[in-house]
Amino acid sequence: MKKSSVYGCLAVVAIFFACANEPEKTGLRNIEAYYFPLGDLKEGKVYEYEPVGEEGDPPVYWYYKSEQESGRTYLVGRSYGPSFAPDQTVREEQVHNGMLLDEFYIYETDSTGEIHKIKGDIEAANVFPFEAKPLGDVLLSSMHWRPLGDTAGITLVRNRQFDGDTSVVFDGKNLPAVKFNTRELVDQEELGHLELEFGGTEVYAKSLGLVYFHKDVTTQRRIAYRLKATYTLEAFEAKHEAKLDLEN
Repeated sequence: MKKSSVYGCLAVVAIFFACANEPEKTGLRNIEAYYFPLGDLKEGKVYEYEPVGEEGDPPVYWYYKSEQESGRTYLVGRSYGPSFAPDQTVREEQVHNGMLLDEFYIYETDSTGEIHKIKGDIEAANVFPFEAKPLGDVLLSSMHWRPLGDTAGITLVRNRQFDGDTSVVFDGKNLPAVKFNTRELVDQEELGHLELEFGGTEVYAKSLGLVYFHKDVTTQRRIAYRLKATYTLEAFEAKHEAKLDLEN
């Protein structure tokens, strides 16, 4: 698999999963407050993630904004690389028991430098459960897309299991958090199937959202990121002297 495809998949897998079965209600606790705070994102914010342990890995930026449409609440997220070009866009719908993936797009650049927006097929739509219990049901997600100019498709299959409580330090404050264990499979359908499978961890802080994730790509290689800062869009663009594309 090409390096760019691997990094694109790793950015995606920080975001999607789906319930394999309806969870038992016994022992469930409400963890809605640990997801991104939709009420605080009406004006939009940029989340800046920095690499942990590998100085050569690039920073990752996510712009999140909540929206109202036809009486429903959505969270729109778009990721950007170090050049501030978009990598992917997601749109999630809030429902009574969690977040559902509504749209998903990948961006790729052709040989002329033109950026193309590629729509992915969502095969399992749940994003985050508002109720869970430690080491309960394993949650499943699956999505598929076809890279630009490639006859082979890429399928992402992901298992996630709620692990329990933890805490993190962000902006000088100790925050309560919850942790998920992950197991992911990226399947590139080229001359058969080229599969990359790895485990990892995600941490979500209360009233903040995703603050840390890592992927054990190989036994010697871990890709890890933590939340460095959040900004208003105006403050982020002023700091980096860059304009983020929010339209395409």
